Formats: sequence, C-alpha cells, structure tokens
Amino acid sequence: MSTERFDCHYCKDTLLGKKYILKEDTQYCTKCYENLFANCCEVCSLPVGCNSKDLSYKDRHWHENCFKCAKCSRSLVDKAFAAKDDLMLCTECYSHEYSSKCNTCKKTIMPGSRKMEYKGNSWHETCFLCQRCQQPIGTKSFIPKDNNYFCVPCFEKQFAYQCCACKKVSHILYSSLKI
Repeated sequence: MSTERFDCHYCKDTLLGKKYILKEDTQYCTKCYENLFANCCEVCSLPVGCNSKDLSYKDRHWHENCFKCAKCSRSLVDKAFAAKDDLMLCTECYSHEYSSKCNTCKKTIMPGSRKMEYKGNSWHETCFLCQRCQQPIGTKSFIPKDNNYFCVPCFEKQFAYQCCACKKVSHILYSSLKI
C-alpha cells in the first residue's frame, strides 16, 4: 500500500479534500498559489485570487468588480473600452474627452463617423455647409472666404466676375483670392 502524501509544494499542508492549483506539474493550496503567483489588481492592489476572474490588458490585471471606467465608473467587463494615459475609459467617455468637436454644432464627432477637416477644424459631414445654399459640401470642391465656405457654383454666382461678352466666369480672379 502506497503512503505517498498529497501536499502543497510550498507549505506542505495536505491537499486531500481541498481545492488546489496545479502549476507546471506542481500542486499548491489556493492560499500559497495566490501569495506566490496571483496577479495584483491595478485598482485595489489585492491579489486576483483563484475564485476571481483575472481580467488583463497589456500586462495589467483587475478583479471583475474593479475593472471600471476611470471617468464614469461604469463596468468595462464585456464592453469595448479605450486606454489613454494609463486610464481605462468606456468608449463614450473616451469619445467625449478626446474626440474632435464639430466646429458648427460643437458636439462630439464620434469615432467611426465621417468628418470633414480643414485647417485644424473639424465638422460632421452634415454640418459642413455652403454658406449660400446651405447644402452639405461633403467631398466636393469648396472655396473659403472670410471664415465662410462656399461650394464652387455658389461662389461663382456670388463673387466671381463674368465676361461681358459670353457671361462665363472669369477664372483670372481665383489667383488673386486670399485663401
């Protein structure tokens, strides 16, 4: 009859009838395993124990209850999140804090939505409008004038000189515009 013992490799307490963890073919009681190998939570600094889910991102670890948005404190478990300057943020807080704001309506331009950019300013696609006709300029050509933006047809109607003989727009003017 074999009298081989089944003990914790570290503290030598018996593991018969107890929970244990096998690591690299060596058994440990849960207390020793947590003290020796468990990751520490980024928020509370306690070990993420055997009875907890170890949530990790880039070698950082959290308990399920500690993995929250740094701004609004909503749980990030099973949700999309973003990391900024070592802070974990829900996508809503990240967007409101770090995304571009529309120059016209001043609302956040959500990541993934189409935006127009010109000289350091950003607009929702539907907010970047021709000053004269109020239609979205989108990806069409436009002409800036006095902090306003015009689609080419509206600019030509309002500002361009026309040839007296044929009534066509004189494009000589464009080279003298301050853009």
